[in-house]
Amino acid sequence: METINIKFPNGESKQFEKGKPIVVLGSNGAGKTRFSVKIEELNDNNYRNFYNSDNFLVHRLSAQKSLQLSDNIIIKGLDVSEKEAFIGDSSQYSVKLGSRFNNNPATSFLNDYDKMLSLFFARNNKQTEEYYEKCRKAQAENKPSPIADESMKEQAESIWKYLLPNRQIDLSGNEVHAQTNESRYHGKEMSDGERVILYMIVQCLSVKSNSLIIIDEPELHIHKAILNKLWDKLEELRQDCVFMYITHDLDFAVSRNVDEVLWVKSFNGLDKWEYEFLLINEYSDLPEGLIFEIIGTQKKVIFVEGTKDSLDYLIYQELYKDHDYHVIPCGGCSQVINYVKAKKGYSKFNHIEVYGIIDRDFRPQNEIDSLKDNGIYAIDVAEVENLFIVPELLDFMEAHLGCQGGTAENVKNLIIEIFKEQKPKQIQEAFVKEINHQLNIIKFDEKVTKEKIKENINNKFSIENINSIYESKCYLFDQAQDYKSIIKLFNFKELSKCADSKYGLQKGQYRQKIINLLKRSGNIETKKKIIDAVKTYIPSLI
Repeated sequence: METINIKFPNGESKQFEKGKPIVVLGSNGAGKTRFSVKIEELNDNNYRNFYNSDNFLVHRLSAQKSLQLSDNIIIKGLDVSEKEAFIGDSSQYSVKLGSRFNNNPATSFLNDYDKMLSLFFARNNKQTEEYYEKCRKAQAENKPSPIADESMKEQAESIWKYLLPNRQIDLSGNEVHAQTNESRYHGKEMSDGERVILYMIVQCLSVKSNSLIIIDEPELHIHKAILNKLWDKLEELRQDCVFMYITHDLDFAVSRNVDEVLWVKSFNGLDKWEYEFLLINEYSDLPEGLIFEIIGTQKKVIFVEGTKDSLDYLIYQELYKDHDYHVIPCGGCSQVINYVKAKKGYSKFNHIEVYGIIDRDFRPQNEIDSLKDNGIYAIDVAEVENLFIVPELLDFMEAHLGCQGGTAENVKNLIIEIFKEQKPKQIQEAFVKEINHQLNIIKFDEKVTKEKIKENINNKFSIENINSIYESKCYLFDQAQDYKSIIKLFNFKELSKCADSKYGLQKGQYRQKIINLLKRSGNIETKKKIIDAVKTYIPSLI
């Protein structure tokens, strides 16, 4: 296993396997970009010294870069092209810090597209010359011509075709053209996405062997559908280098399939970082993507049910946004519960505040209280959909939409009638959920006998106990007479849609209007009124 030794800001160094990427994560403002600048300074002797082609190269691709191509690319000699591409200038006394980064390495705008293309074509031309010389030598010795390796130009065109099969890239004649079935156009006319793809291909194919390639925000301008494919292919072709990615794209970070991530926690603004390498397999109770997301934010975290397309995420991220919370959807309620509890077991995450919010879902009060002790809170209505029909919000929307007086009251009356119709079914669902819950919380010692298990189950689920559980659910639902008590119990996801027609809206528009109003940053007063309407029904985590 071949490795590259890399020095880090706190004085330590670490060996990295060639061909295996490094992923750098951290919240905004943690100093990730400046951290990468420091790595470049510590490891690349060309950074402050005159260029020496034998030096270890750190090639850092800034997120701030120009994607403009000139009409004509001037191809220079290999030595000059290499120096201009890696240092920024070919003069005798150039150093990378001044010439490539204008003495401002963290924020300088990188303008090296033409220089890298010049180096790319110069290297490709050198390959062609070397192969030609091998053929001449073989011919002079009456030997068969050697098999040609794939040239850099052929590699680039092959990657392009793999990523964009409906577009061709033509790099013949040391020029750049793209082509579709309808037209052929110069490289400078390509889209931002096309130009950044070619830019990354050229950069990664042109660096010297045994280099550290740092890519700041590799996801910029590249469509999600081809992002992973591009970097998979480049890593495959450059197994002689180490790729370091600084990314905010968590899906991309997961796709790199790394055993550990470099977690940059904070930066003092001068020359001191807090960071560590986090071994992923030490946190097996949390999904990899979830780990990346919680270490990638400085905010307090709320785990909620659903996905990023579900109501839970859409409404909670708006309700808690102004209080510095980062909302992460985790799937079902069991995942929310398990992940909050698992996070508490990892001491390295102690400084990250994590809470869970779940639907009430027929849970008895003792279970809700127990979950609350673990930082998991149930909302004060049956499910998230019912937040849209709390009486205070119905009243506000009646006034906001200019509806006829009594509209909100009509919605409440309709929901009460539906509740009466659905009550037997709701009691049955609540009863079954309670039985399942009681089964799940049974704990047996490993040495317990089969007979003892049967006895315990028979005792716990005797007909008397089962009848008692059922009767308690009947009593609970019979006691729900007023509107607030009903929406606290009533699990019926279509309820909020009852408001659509009453408010003169099309199906599904009532909930969407509320979410849209919350998202409109310019209407602070309206947003405040919506939050005030629902805040007594959601956990106060402030």
